[in-house]
Amino acid sequence: MKLKKAMILFCTVCILNTMITGCGSGSESAAKTEETQAEKASPEELNDAPLKGIDGSAEEPQENTAGKWQALEPDAASAVNADFLGKVQKMEEDSFFIVERKVKVLDDGSIIYSSPSSDTDIPDSQLIHVVFEEDTRFYLKETDENEEGDGYEEAGFQDLKEHMFVEMKGSFKNDEFHATEIRFF
Repeated sequence: MKLKKAMILFCTVCILNTMITGCGSGSESAAKTEETQAEKASPEELNDAPLKGIDGSAEEPQENTAGKWQALEPDAASAVNADFLGKVQKMEEDSFFIVERKVKVLDDGSIIYSSPSSDTDIPDSQLIHVVFEEDTRFYLKETDENEEGDGYEEAGFQDLKEHMFVEMKGSFKNDEFHATEIRFF
């Protein structure tokens, strides 16, 4: 009888120990927990949270000088000959708003584009304000009846319409894209 009670107690301790330590090592569990929390946190929360150094002490938070939007990576930018791609969502008198058009360059050199459907309702917080100066150059893509072509003809802001794709050169300042060249189709 004592042996039976001892076995039950031993098994209970083993099960509790397994439940406490989990299936992996403690450092793996901690890393997975931090990774999961980082995925659930919004970018704004991550930018405002103090960073922990190797010794565990908190570092001073760094100002987010990069902003919400970033220009294309250098390899993608050179492949499409643009600094940023988008799809026009709203027009204003002297500027417009776009939704980001993502681009990916595959290993074989081919390019994949993706953007939301024209029917999708995009919240204003996801739109990028595009501003330009008097010397900004506008070009409309020349296409044949199959909508293929690689030439551009000079155009103006008045030729730009909602739901057109834009390929732009320029840079971001305060989460606005300041365009020096805008090609659209």
